Amino acid sequence: PELLGLNHFALDVTSCISSHDEDDESYQSASSCSLYNLQEWMEDLNASSMRKFGKSLRVAVKPTKRIIGRDVYEMAFLYDADGALVELLNWSGRLEQDVGDGWIPWDGKGFVV
Repeated sequence: PELLGLNHFALDVTSCISSHDEDDESYQSASSCSLYNLQEWMEDLNASSMRKFGKSLRVAVKPTKRIIGRDVYEMAFLYDADGALVELLNWSGRLEQDVGDGWIPWDGKGFVV
């Protein structure tokens, strides 16, 4: 789907999702397999919305994992009441290995004019 760009609002919901006990040593090196993930949080949010407002969440894109730099995120897209996209982000962890950016420095040669 064409979701990249400035056409949506993004919310980091990591602090709303209790995936680790902060006293637990595993919290510092958070695994990408959290105990409570974005999908489960959205299901709970949907249940709460149904109870309070009688309306369900309109999901545009179900949660998927994305690697941004060395950080691993779960991301999903919802529609708000007006149909605008809202991106939800949940930080899942950090990769131990370095991740290259994939860019090859230009040597100043090779362009066809």
